[in-house]
Amino acid sequence: MKTCAVCNDQFNDGVQCASCRKHLDFSCANVSEVGWRRLGVDRRAQWKCPGCRAPSPVLLSPQPPASLDTILSEVRDMKRQLLDLPSLIHDLRSIKEELSELKKSYDFSSSRLDDFDSRIGALEAKASQLGKLQDTVSSLQAEVASTKLELSSHDQRSRLNNVEIKGIPLKKDENLFLVVDSICRKIKYSCDKTLINYISRVPIRKSKDKLLVVSFLNRYVNEDFVAAARAVKDLSTADLGFQGAPQRIYVNDHLSVESKMLLNKTKSTAKDKCYEFVWVKHGKIHVRKDVNCKPFIVRRETDLNKII
Repeated sequence: MKTCAVCNDQFNDGVQCASCRKHLDFSCANVSEVGWRRLGVDRRAQWKCPGCRAPSPVLLSPQPPASLDTILSEVRDMKRQLLDLPSLIHDLRSIKEELSELKKSYDFSSSRLDDFDSRIGALEAKASQLGKLQDTVSSLQAEVASTKLELSSHDQRSRLNNVEIKGIPLKKDENLFLVVDSICRKIKYSCDKTLINYISRVPIRKSKDKLLVVSFLNRYVNEDFVAAARAVKDLSTADLGFQGAPQRIYVNDHLSVESKMLLNKTKSTAKDKCYEFVWVKHGKIHVRKDVNCKPFIVRRETDLNKII
């Protein structure tokens, strides 16, 4: 334990004057404990108390001049105190340079952030425009799909009077009216030539053969002709007097290209889902799962979702 030279209090840790060698606590020495620790060993060894640092009172009698040794000692003290000055100056310069770099970095980052904010704003505006454009595209797609369906329906309605006959071999100088007349006799359907609008050969896709298209003057003749032909299950080329191996003849409604593609997809889907019946009547595709279920019509590809 030590006794403070100023307040006479006991203390464990304090300071000591390098001049008068007196012990003082931190409060009387006017220095904080942290500040004292930061002085370092050399500077603590040169520390002087407030009393020794205070200027000496003016004496009436002249004082002897300071000795050379005293002056040299004080100079050495000052020199020791200035030893850390270059290091402090260097540290201050480093701190100044770092602050300058930080300011440049901040200015650059701030500029980039402003640029990013501007770009994000532009992208949000474009996204909004794209959203509106997508709505417009969706609306146009719906209109196109509706128009396409309407055109396809109109195309199919224009074929309601037509019958498609497949399986009749091509023959040089053939008389198509005689061919149709032979079919009528076989299926026992009376059809006067005046009820026929025209008969023509139509190419079959990916085939060298051509099917026969018969256009009647009204759809009722068409329906009766198809019904009579379908009643004869084994209609073949031999029934019409063609030579060679018999070839099955098929009589169906005259479907448009789109309707034929839809019919093929319907048959494939119905087969996968174990539906028993798919047929065409009046140019429309009908589907029925079994004899106990009600049939429904497939008008577009999305209707295939009903086949479950």
